[in-house]
Amino acid sequence: MKITNGKDFWAGLMFIAFGLSFMYVAQNYAMGSSVRMGPAYFPMVLGGMLAVLGGVVFLRAFVSKNVNPLRVFPFRLRYLLVGVGLGIVAYYTQPPRDASIVWQIGHMLLSGLAVGLMFAAFGERSLWVILFSVVIFGYALKPLGLVIATGLLVFVSAWGGREFRVKEVTILFVALAIFSVYSFVKGLGLPMNIWPAFLE
Repeated sequence: MKITNGKDFWAGLMFIAFGLSFMYVAQNYAMGSSVRMGPAYFPMVLGGMLAVLGGVVFLRAFVSKNVNPLRVFPFRLRYLLVGVGLGIVAYYTQPPRDASIVWQIGHMLLSGLAVGLMFAAFGERSLWVILFSVVIFGYALKPLGLVIATGLLVFVSAWGGREFRVKEVTILFVALAIFSVYSFVKGLGLPMNIWPAFLE
């Protein structure tokens, strides 16, 4: 089969890789059920959905009528090398459980920067900024709490688009933060901070 759409090919491969990675990491944790979700529930379900979506997009690369060359994404080797280097530093400087909030936030920023640079090595800004916003949310959730982490997710991912309207993004952030707190913390009782640990 001949690849007709390079964008779909690479996007599908990327979705499959991320989805399977999430599922692989989640298998070491308790799954739980829909009513009492364990720590593996969201990564496993969302990872599976992402992998299936990636498979559909990947197969579409062979039948798409929109012709794009296979080499469609710019590659920046220096970003990748710096990101891998910072990732190694972050791996060997992980804070212990009783570390101060300053150390946790500093490590979060270092790890996020490492992953962001690795994403930035591939593709256009809109692609890696949205992926980076999800990583920021994951790293910020524990030290900064659900509300601030949701704000970072919404504002950073909105910055990746072509238009950034502060009013609309702020309304989306407030609505999503209220929904998340009342659904996951109050409703399902998931053990996560709403605000930074030093404020609670």
